[in-house]
Amino acid sequence: MIKKKKDFTKLPASELQIMQLIWDMNQKGVKDIHAGALLAAYPDEIGHLALTTVLTLISRLQTKGFIRLEKHGRANCAIVIADEDEYKRKAAADFVATVYENNTKGLISALYSDGILSKEDIAELRQEIENDK
Repeated sequence: MIKKKKDFTKLPASELQIMQLIWDMNQKGVKDIHAGALLAAYPDEIGHLALTTVLTLISRLQTKGFIRLEKHGRANCAIVIADEDEYKRKAAADFVATVYENNTKGLISALYSDGILSKEDIAELRQEIENDK
């Protein structure tokens, strides 16, 4: 039986997409991150979504504890709570646990055989591992 970590909330693709855009805007120093700002800043990524859909996705992210909302004028602006790197680490661990049944070698082998992981990537990983020793 595969055990899942209870402290990890995996986001559905639509919510993750919005969260990634919020993280991006936050990293760029944008203070007023709200649905309208997201639609204006990322028309190619989410311009096909209705404003109400983006508002719903933002609300879900708040409910799940990834952001909190503050009123700035008339807009509810997102304040990032969840750390992007931490989310990525936990998502990767969850993927390895569920899809590869904790067989990291199998994952790396698949990445290499499909050409996703290059020889240069492997050399860099070896260097990182050696530096950690």
